Amino acid sequence: MDILFWSGGKDSYLALEFYDREIGKKEDLALLTTYEEESKHVPHQELPLKNIRRQAKHLGLSLIEVPLPRACPNETYLEKVKEALTEQQQLVERLVFGDWHLQDIREWREQVFGEMGYRCLFPIWEKSLHDLLPVLLLKPVQIKISAVKGEFQKYIKVGEAYDQAFVRTLPKEIDPMGENGEFHTEVMFEDLSKRVV
Repeated sequence: MDILFWSGGKDSYLALEFYDREIGKKEDLALLTTYEEESKHVPHQELPLKNIRRQAKHLGLSLIEVPLPRACPNETYLEKVKEALTEQQQLVERLVFGDWHLQDIREWREQVFGEMGYRCLFPIWEKSLHDLLPVLLLKPVQIKISAVKGEFQKYIKVGEAYDQAFVRTLPKEIDPMGENGEFHTEVMFEDLSKRVV
């Protein structure tokens, strides 16, 4: 069994798409989402847990929910995630992430989860934007900006569409995938497009 760390945004959605293309065993895949226990929101993405649940239902995948305290330290995060993984009835072999090019983040994941006995997969690692963006355009989804770091709010607005036009207008100091936390996104499927946050 493989577990995809699911944020509800474009990176995890792209990881799912390329995982499906390259591995082709979606039936052996589950999603895992960490969220702030008090607010019931996914940190950074600023998405309510109910939206994540609806995404999982739309995808037909089971969802492992991991509650975390506010301002959660790494040690607690890893402890809670490890606990959730070991509770699964099926043996978990690999963890799937939507990281694109941040080497330090990848190395950290490989180290800490490797020590737990898991292999890490990175389906969109260093893929070209020319490979990634068309996937979002050709699928029946909309990608909306869900959160923006304060210093970049003059360039990016919550609610606007993430598409090729958006990427072309970004200044050079903003990573086109928001890898440095400049902005975050929400995947909205056709049957979720009318939902109220």
